[in-house]
Amino acid sequence: MNMEDLAIFFGRFHPILVHLPIGFLIMAFLMWVFQKWKKKQAFDQAIAFCLLMGTFSAAMACVAGYLLSTSGGYEGALLSQHMWGGIITTVLAAISYLVFSSDLTRKWPSAIASGLMILMFGGLNFTGHIGGSLTHGSDFLTEYAPIIGSRANQLPPPASMDEVVLFGHVIQPILQEKCISCHRTDKLKGGLSLENLVAIKKGGESGSLFFTASEKTSELIRRIHLPESDEEMMPPKGKSQLTADEIGLLEAWIQAGEDFDKPLISYGNDSIQNLAGTYLGLIDSSHSGKESTYALTAVDSMTLVQIRETGIVIRELLAGSYRYDVSIPPSVLANQNLSEMLKKLEGIKDNIIWLNISNLGLEDVQLGDLVAMKNLEKLRLEKNQLSDQSVSLLAKFPKLQVVNLYGNELTDACLPSFEQFKQLKTVYVWQTKITAKQLGEVEFIG
Repeated sequence: MNMEDLAIFFGRFHPILVHLPIGFLIMAFLMWVFQKWKKKQAFDQAIAFCLLMGTFSAAMACVAGYLLSTSGGYEGALLSQHMWGGIITTVLAAISYLVFSSDLTRKWPSAIASGLMILMFGGLNFTGHIGGSLTHGSDFLTEYAPIIGSRANQLPPPASMDEVVLFGHVIQPILQEKCISCHRTDKLKGGLSLENLVAIKKGGESGSLFFTASEKTSELIRRIHLPESDEEMMPPKGKSQLTADEIGLLEAWIQAGEDFDKPLISYGNDSIQNLAGTYLGLIDSSHSGKESTYALTAVDSMTLVQIRETGIVIRELLAGSYRYDVSIPPSVLANQNLSEMLKKLEGIKDNIIWLNISNLGLEDVQLGDLVAMKNLEKLRLEKNQLSDQSVSLLAKFPKLQVVNLYGNELTDACLPSFEQFKQLKTVYVWQTKITAKQLGEVEFIG
């Protein structure tokens, strides 16, 4: 591990350390206020202890914060204000500790001691507010405020499909909810801000988010399809992830020309309109992200433990429902065979509702081994080695509603096979060899 990585490692303890001085210094301030109210000095030693611990932990938080800032992604006036606010608050806390620990409160004029505590408390609040703005955005407190809040300037909710503007009503809210926390003026991850139209059109360090004359792919579409193990995946692991419908809407908007003012009805695409209408609650659709309600048999806890020990990720969609979202990270195949990994899922085959087996080198014959998953509704198969034959195999999943085939070797020859599907609502075929002219009546995104 080099020194830069080590600095970032310790820097990421800043969000944990920063809560210690906040607690200690607020407690010291409250005891001081109570003492002033009672006109006694009975708490001087307790106040001094809290100030000492607050000073020590504030100093550690300052060091960790500085190391974190070297990782990049934080810049501008807010970072400077937060840094200097933390340093000044730490110094004021240290001076206040000296005053209360050396009996100077009885020797110094009361106004000076009071001034130190008030300044320290003010600095603590200022620094904390700026830190929150760095993490959540400068308008975090005022975002929902009437008149002055940023939400107040957004388009009013549409009453019907005829009023919907795809970007303003759908795409922009998705970006704000899932992307803006890392991509704004004061936190430019990858040099990218999504705060306004000018910044969105400009792009980031990797270039434009959209298709360009020299590129056949969209940087945004590429990143949202990366596996969770990839550092370039957007949103990053640990953040709230895009849903299948949100991914479909972003792809459809970009593929259609990323227009910022175009009404939804002008797109002339039923698939886009259905997705947007469902997202806005203007269309009642069974494909709305709600979990299935039919009863499933409970799974033995030891079976889940044994499967998880292999590296397979299992998440229950709804507590007590026995419906699982299962994902096999590519990293677990380093020392294990894919076919053997898939066989380990047999114990919960009836309980798998969502399955992610992307980027695993999956072939048609291995896909055929999964047809026993009779309750599967969403299947991610991006970047595998599937051919046109795989579509016929997918038709054997009776409840399949969403399938992502991005990056596979599919051609127009597979399209007739989609006539066999009964419940299928959406198919993602970006970066396959399927041509738009041959899509026919099948609802595709891509």
